[in-house]
Amino acid sequence: MASLHPQPHEAAGARREIVRFATNFPFGANDRARLATALGEDRLLIAHSYQELRELASAHPEVDVLCPTFDASDLAPLLPNLRWLALPSAGADHVLAQPWATGADAPIITTANGVHAAPISEHVFSAILLWSRHWPAMLRLQQERSWPDSLAEKAPYAGRELEGATLLVIGLGAIGRRIAQLGHAFGMRTLAIRRSVAPGATDPDADVIAPMDSLDTLLPEADYIVIATPSTAETRGLISAKRLARVKPTAMLINIARGEIIEEPALIAALTSGKLGAAALDVTAREPLPPDDPLWSTPNLFISPHLSGLTPRYSQRLTDILLDNIARYREGRPMRNHVQPARGY
Repeated sequence: MASLHPQPHEAAGARREIVRFATNFPFGANDRARLATALGEDRLLIAHSYQELRELASAHPEVDVLCPTFDASDLAPLLPNLRWLALPSAGADHVLAQPWATGADAPIITTANGVHAAPISEHVFSAILLWSRHWPAMLRLQQERSWPDSLAEKAPYAGRELEGATLLVIGLGAIGRRIAQLGHAFGMRTLAIRRSVAPGATDPDADVIAPMDSLDTLLPEADYIVIATPSTAETRGLISAKRLARVKPTAMLINIARGEIIEEPALIAALTSGKLGAAALDVTAREPLPPDDPLWSTPNLFISPHLSGLTPRYSQRLTDILLDNIARYREGRPMRNHVQPARGY
């Protein structure tokens, strides 16, 4: 594989051509056409499954740009000319665990960061509203054809207002920022944790912005806690039993980042004992989640199968990023969403 940095015969900013762009992402017809126009019809190789992508890689070792929907570790040995790995995901942790992705001859790695901000932030608030407005209980009433009539009968189904509640967003990237913005739109007090924050820093989308070492101080204030941080050595196991003990028993925890950020046995214990009000997980430590996993039967836990970012507009947004980066790559300009292995994202 070619080096991340220009080769000795390449001047910084020198123009580079793309020989073959291979992908198994299910682009829409219009987006496939946009990519083919930008690349050249004969340079775009489309596979319809990961196995078919492996076969393409074996048949076309000249492929220098790869956009795979799964971990590409087994494809790397088949592509000696790989120079750019264009991930269609926001995270790169599954790739950075591979030696070939971080060595001296590693390809450029980019992500689709920014694609997910709108759909994932809406997913987060759908979970918050589902729980705060007691929709599961009301749907059971509908199934039972039961209509509480008196105020006393309706009281258990009365919802909690988001206005005036405190939202804590852990990670203020594109997704976390959009979540914070929606929190403000609901009239919530918004706290944000970033990896590093300069003393006295302010942010237009957060009432309070603080570094990671302030997490223990802010957790007890939050009514809703959203994990939107990358998975790194620093964040794995971030939400531990000790930290869950600091959270309000009426609070809700939402994870749309990576499963390993939460210690799941501690989460199960907190929900089962009532020391945590509710949780919503779009990601889990093991995926797919096995049928016998205790998370399935944990009370007040909402599980979605890692799909919070998927909408019909995903293909369009991803293509927009790829077209921009194709131009940048060819012109030798800095790449959008360029992953820095040293920091883990």
